[in-house]
Amino acid sequence: MILSQVDIRSAVEAGHIGFLPDLEDKQWGEASVDLRLGFQFTKLQAIGGLSSISIADGLGLVGKMGLWNTKTLKERDEHGNLEQYPLAPKEFVLAMTHESIRVPRNMIALVEGRSTYARVGLSMHQTAPWIQPGWEGPIVLEIMNNGPIRIALTPLIDRPCQVTFFELKTELSSEVAYGSRPTDRYQHQTHPLQHSKK
Repeated sequence: MILSQVDIRSAVEAGHIGFLPDLEDKQWGEASVDLRLGFQFTKLQAIGGLSSISIADGLGLVGKMGLWNTKTLKERDEHGNLEQYPLAPKEFVLAMTHESIRVPRNMIALVEGRSTYARVGLSMHQTAPWIQPGWEGPIVLEIMNNGPIRIALTPLIDRPCQVTFFELKTELSSEVAYGSRPTDRYQHQTHPLQHSKK
């Protein structure tokens, strides 16, 4: 069963689904919630002489080899103007949502890009749209500019993705839900290429 706005609001009020910080009125959709863009943008970068790496055991090697560069914007620059991240055509960047979400053990969530952004060529995830039962934290967006023009991304202003909640037939136990295993590296993550410390 997909939760409507009424169902999501009830679950939030009951403390089952969590959003931090609290949502603004304009973020509520008919059966989804829009999420705002956060301040952190991370790019993978090529290193001379390195032709390939394996990520079969996670992203640890990416971090150890310094294959990424992170830029953290402020809400406004020294002149009071909103800071933006310009995403060039064919450019790929990892970003995080401003909101952290908590998914209860009896639900699974799906994050998708919004149509306004898709119509100028922006995709919000490449292969990872599911937010598992038990998840807590911000959502990493895998943003690709497939369009022909540079797009300015503005933290807090842009709402590039939406999250939908599905009710599971059977609630998972705490021993099975996300965050229960040592391999669940990204619970409470603060960076898209560094796993959280348990």
